[in-house]
Amino acid sequence: MVLNRAWVQVRYHRRRQRFFDLMDKLTKSVTVALGASLFGGQLSEYFPEAAPWLAAAITVTGLMALIFGYGDRKQLHKELSEQAAKLAGDIEGVPVGRLDYETTARWAAEFARLAAKCPPALKTLTIMCEHEQASAEGHPGHVHLPWLPRRLISQFF
Repeated sequence: MVLNRAWVQVRYHRRRQRFFDLMDKLTKSVTVALGASLFGGQLSEYFPEAAPWLAAAITVTGLMALIFGYGDRKQLHKELSEQAAKLAGDIEGVPVGRLDYETTARWAAEFARLAAKCPPALKTLTIMCEHEQASAEGHPGHVHLPWLPRRLISQFF
């Protein structure tokens, strides 16, 4: 059971890591593109009334990166996924014949410590990761995917 939960955590935190990496790159790209168009003079030459709006857009996108801290969140999820993968590797490394209550209790405690470090989970994204893990284990009908609109916004709510 702990092994399954560890793999779900790996999947979850890798998805969050990719999301925050994408948001970080997207925010930086938009900020640079808007700044280049503002300072390039092309837009302000043809649309002088657009310059204040463009400056406001640059400020907003720059503030988004500072407020939400995409880079920090990406790093946190990277570290959490690595810790979960290490736990999964430790579990996989013990032969079935050598399992005992002490070993499984140690893994459960380690998983609980890992879960304590995690930010609050996004429910829909967690269900998607559980479905993905169940499918990888050969049980695709075990966890049903949420409906499409929920999956599309799973990284936000």
